Amino acid sequence: MPRASSAVGVGPDDSPVVPLGRRDPRGLAHVPSRAGSPASSRIAVSAAVSDEDEAAGELASLLVGNGIRRPFVVASEYGRRLLGAVAGTVGGTGAASGATQALARASARAARRAGADALVAAGGGRCLDVAKLAAAGAGLPFVAVPTQLSHDGICSPVAVLPAAARCVSESVEAVAPRLVFFSIPTLVRSPLSAVRAGIGDLISNPLALRDWELAAEAGLEHIHLEACQLSIQAYGLVEPVLDRPFTADDVTPSLIRVMVKALTKSGLAMTAMGTSRPASGAEHKISHAIDELFGGRARHGEQVGFASLLATTLHGLEVDDLRKRLVNLGIAHHPRHLLLSLDDMVQVLLRAPATRPGRFTVLEKAALDEVEAAALVRWVWPDL
Repeated sequence: MPRASSAVGVGPDDSPVVPLGRRDPRGLAHVPSRAGSPASSRIAVSAAVSDEDEAAGELASLLVGNGIRRPFVVASEYGRRLLGAVAGTVGGTGAASGATQALARASARAARRAGADALVAAGGGRCLDVAKLAAAGAGLPFVAVPTQLSHDGICSPVAVLPAAARCVSESVEAVAPRLVFFSIPTLVRSPLSAVRAGIGDLISNPLALRDWELAAEAGLEHIHLEACQLSIQAYGLVEPVLDRPFTADDVTPSLIRVMVKALTKSGLAMTAMGTSRPASGAEHKISHAIDELFGGRARHGEQVGFASLLATTLHGLEVDDLRKRLVNLGIAHHPRHLLLSLDDMVQVLLRAPATRPGRFTVLEKAALDEVEAAALVRWVWPDL
């Protein structure tokens, strides 16, 4: 019999609040806050630490215990084993390839026709986003079973998908998961690059909060203090692993549990705000520009970590410590790691503001022209 899954507290009160002025957005306390609190997803972590079949049994029991008896499933290749013990499925689809908004709409229609009582997805980010958007379209609760911890969008209400094949991905409103199940045996064995990317995504949270403060100071937005606290707590959880080389030996059940807390906190920050503002600023715009211009050169979180070097410099902060942390983490810290030239980086910086035109960041404040963009790139990477 599977052991009971352990619940993980990810609400704002389960750990000390990191003072906002300590590392990152200085002075946020003086900015008016907007009332609200996150509609928390229920988080469960497998008791199993080595046997994936045992974790699959826990998931099956958890669904039944939550009244889900007719699920429509969405699975990647790596997620099928976790869904193998789930009973009563009324249909499903694969999302390893062709993960688009069109597939999500088709899945929503299929789920409604089948009389499903929930959408359950096991897979990577694209797989979860298909189900997240399908659940919104079908008016059904969504259960997320991530097979990687490569980004902080697991608990967010946003799906990042192309409208159709060969289109550029875009952020669209969806639903946050009602329940998230983390299989420790699955996640410990996930690619090291995925774990690194997940940490890389969290590195950008302090910069995103600085950008949010800029927008608030310009009178364009209000700060949601609870969302800020969750975002900075998420960063604080992974910060200790950044000061020494990170290797496969560091990927233990203990680390996975820390990352579960960190990534879900960051996602709950976005849920509290209703947008990705607490965890997405100029560095995300730069990553999106790389995707648009060059088809993406690395995992999202790795590109975000890399782009944080430019955002840090634009904010007038010292960049060397961040560069050392990216080296320790083992992700891209130079344009050549992404096969990008000086001219490529200039194009990226000029394109980045348009990737999210309604979001004011340090990029909009700087309003770089071609010469200034080239000077910024050379400042960060003199050998380029």
